[in-house]
Amino acid sequence: TAAEIAADITTVTAPVADATSLTLPTVPSGYTITIKSSSNTAVIGINGTITPPATATSVNLVFTITRTSNSATADTGSIAVTVPAHVPTTVTPPSGGSGSSGASTPIAPVTSTNGNITVPKGGMGVVSLNQLVTISIPAGASNEELKISIDAVANTQPLLTNQNKLVSQVFEILKNVSGNFSKPVTMTFAFDPSKLDDSQTVAVFYFDEVKKEWVKVAGGTIKDGKITVEVNHFTKFAVFAVSKEAAPKPVIDFSDISGHWAEAAIKQAVSFGIVGGYPDGTFNPNRTVTRAEFAVMLMNTLKPQADGAELTFTDKGKIATWAQKSVAQAVQAGILTGYKDSTFRPDAEITRSEMAVMIAKALGLSVEAATATGFTDDKDIPYWAKGAVGAMKKLSIIDGKGANTFAPGNKATRAESVTVLLKMLAQKGK
Repeated sequence: TAAEIAADITTVTAPVADATSLTLPTVPSGYTITIKSSSNTAVIGINGTITPPATATSVNLVFTITRTSNSATADTGSIAVTVPAHVPTTVTPPSGGSGSSGASTPIAPVTSTNGNITVPKGGMGVVSLNQLVTISIPAGASNEELKISIDAVANTQPLLTNQNKLVSQVFEILKNVSGNFSKPVTMTFAFDPSKLDDSQTVAVFYFDEVKKEWVKVAGGTIKDGKITVEVNHFTKFAVFAVSKEAAPKPVIDFSDISGHWAEAAIKQAVSFGIVGGYPDGTFNPNRTVTRAEFAVMLMNTLKPQADGAELTFTDKGKIATWAQKSVAQAVQAGILTGYKDSTFRPDAEITRSEMAVMIAKALGLSVEAATATGFTDDKDIPYWAKGAVGAMKKLSIIDGKGANTFAPGNKATRAESVTVLLKMLAQKGK
């Protein structure tokens, strides 16, 4: 019975005083685990972040084990666990067995508005300071626990020259671990538009502590007195006024694309404004692309004028600021519809099948699911993508892999994505 299974499970223990994670036990096939607070004062799920009330010193959790083939009242068992309340605690489903009921729910982001935050290993978080700067850390950006701090620099005079026209505060943003992030981190800075004249726009710069000079962060989306950029490291940041005429062009002399099969396509895509590189001078051509990133690249290629549809995805809160408009535009254009569970899953890596469908929709192609693709692994291509894949092959927009295979489940890379988008653009011009 479920009660007997619960009695036999000894792997669930309360975290130590400063722990921020708790792994659920594995239960036999046919059973599921759910979680709730015994006092109903914490937000609990199969997988998520427990946020106790500020006055609590601990939270009592009840892990309920239920036999899925019977009614919930007929066969259940429970385990009580006490979790310390002074830090958020991330609950993770077991790595094997059937400890969760179907697909896992994304881990909820940790949030803070006082400029300091602790993000669990592999987790996501959003930290802001006085609405002047907001930083969004995607899941998987670091394989270590992150402690992040944002501080306004009081004495900026030693950092500035006569050529610098500061339109925001200077912020020193630090983390407790060395090295760059594994995934781009999104930063949004508020600036003072009244300090700009008609010939000026703004750009985010970071301070190179070695060369003692400010370096422009490539790209940036400006809206309503705020500018949003992506970075892969922390240091001092600020927003400066720059001349519209003299605004730096996108850097296309990347250090990691020489001799790459997509070198020419990458340079062309950057010059078209489809995609940019990273602050360290790299492009990372073989890095996989998320669904949100591809939506942005696709809209940068199509350049629609509309603001986009109102997003109704259940996980729309996880769509980064820099991607929201592009996703909304793609939804309005009928290119994006999301999943059957009403999620968008912005941080999921886009597959070659998904990319084919989005490109086909962007081209306004009428495709039928039953269409044979001609690839040797046709049977592995999802039925909903076969028509699009066949059309992409016919138009030579998406090439196959070796031995005439399509590899439908393979994740698309940055190099593959820009190559496909350029071919799509050429097709639209015919």
